[in-house]
Amino acid sequence: MISIRNLSFGYRKTQLYKDFSLELSEPGVYGLFGRNGSGKSTLLMLLAGLLFPRGGKIALQGHSPAQRHPDFLASVYIVPEEFHLPDLKPARLAETQSEFYPNFSRAAFDEYLRIFEVPAEQGFGEMSLGQKKKAAMAFALATFTPVLLLDEPTNGLDIIGRDQFKAIMAREEQRRRIVLISTHQAHDLERIMSHILFIDGASLALSAPMTELARHLRMGVARDVQELAAVEGLIHSEAVGEQIAYVAVNRSGQPGAVHLELLYRALSLAKSDVIAALDARRQEAAHV
Repeated sequence: MISIRNLSFGYRKTQLYKDFSLELSEPGVYGLFGRNGSGKSTLLMLLAGLLFPRGGKIALQGHSPAQRHPDFLASVYIVPEEFHLPDLKPARLAETQSEFYPNFSRAAFDEYLRIFEVPAEQGFGEMSLGQKKKAAMAFALATFTPVLLLDEPTNGLDIIGRDQFKAIMAREEQRRRIVLISTHQAHDLERIMSHILFIDGASLALSAPMTELARHLRMGVARDVQELAAVEGLIHSEAVGEQIAYVAVNRSGQPGAVHLELLYRALSLAKSDVIAALDARRQEAAHV
């Protein structure tokens, strides 16, 4: 559904991507992580056909995004982190825009608005920023495009709004498409993500299903330095108050919890150690 081959892109003298490649063929919720300036938002814009690569090829549903073919435009929807909506009511938005998306469901849109507690007959000009974002996301989710791109979707939402978003994303109908979410709010979304992508140094440093991360890595908290010293296969550790959080090799054979904020920091500070440990466990698993 998404194929990127040897992508090159940058802004003036800043090279964001060089020989970047990525293949996503299975439906699911993909988390796109990376440090500030790593090009996460840019990648979503390239996939949506709003920016154009300097080199390499991008294909989405068999189309080149840069050509903006009508069939391509009907198969992808993007919600950027910052956006502007005309002063319409959500119901009117659905009436005027839904025809561009053949899979759009008005019933789902109305249901998502109810879950988000957004009035269908209230104009955007009368809404708070959080309400506008929830209305825009309700529409995006109801398009049921094969590919949905979300840039920091929980920014601007309160705790209840974030829970509402996670409840919708956990539904079966949303897991039949590729949803690519760029976010720094790892803890907010770790329970709904099926696959993790980590961008670093203009390349894809990590691509792994959450189930694989749970099998191959162990994440926990040690009470003190002595307890930490007993952790086998330690990869990364950091102080959390008076305790110490850690990432280690999982040799128990039992999948554990994946804490994405801890993994994000481990990848940012000890990327080569995390990748080496994962590669070693993958090779071990392949020979079992």
